[in-house]
Amino acid sequence: MINRQIVYKNIKRVLCVSLVFLIPLFAVYSTIISQQISPNIQFKAANYTDYYPVSYKRAIKKSRESVVQIISLSAENTGYFSTATGTYFEAYGSHFVITVMHAIQGPCEFTTVVHNDEVHSCIKYIATDTQHDYAIIQVDPIADRTPIDIFKDLPRNTEWKRSYSLMNRLVYTGYPNTIGPLTISGDIAGFAGFDYIYMLSYAWAGSSGSGVFDHRGRYIGYVVAVDVGQTEFGAQVLQNVVLVAPSFNVDWTKVITDAE
Repeated sequence: MINRQIVYKNIKRVLCVSLVFLIPLFAVYSTIISQQISPNIQFKAANYTDYYPVSYKRAIKKSRESVVQIISLSAENTGYFSTATGTYFEAYGSHFVITVMHAIQGPCEFTTVVHNDEVHSCIKYIATDTQHDYAIIQVDPIADRTPIDIFKDLPRNTEWKRSYSLMNRLVYTGYPNTIGPLTISGDIAGFAGFDYIYMLSYAWAGSSGSGVFDHRGRYIGYVVAVDVGQTEFGAQVLQNVVLVAPSFNVDWTKVITDAE
């Protein structure tokens, strides 16, 4: 005869062993399920990190919401065009975009402002300055863009000294290699007189014209180039040393006197 106590003991042992294996499996399954993304969740550009202080998050948002892409066609060389980045801003009820002059290849009708695959025509070149490498383009209002108020968002009085201080945290948004917009952080590493700020960051072709904001959201300049140094192997591009043209060299009064 089969001893019932032995059978019950063996069944109990099997159940205990099964539970030992089932509990970890259930935990793993629960972890996998919890890591799956709900179909109702989407990754959006408006998902700003909570890591930074409120003022810097505001600067990131301002950078993201005012960025546009510039496409300029050459009037002389058919098929030749350049792409760059610009910052959308307003002044006294009119709307503009500031970008780099070296991205402008032709007359106003050959230059367009692009956002979300929508093309916005250039109304007029308000300013084109080759010395400080900037161009201001007047445009109609752009939907889904929040313009910065240029006369409120520039540093004021003693704020200039704080904005142009070593290791000040900066942020810019651009279209490197025509992709983006991508938001990139940086720090002020040095200065070249009143001509350039050296920002320790990264930039590539297409980033030129990107508006640079300090950690308080002040518009302090625009990306113009990456540094190039001479080495024993010839000229080397220093992609992590970005040249920023200061915004105090821009003649902002032209948006008042020359706007249509």
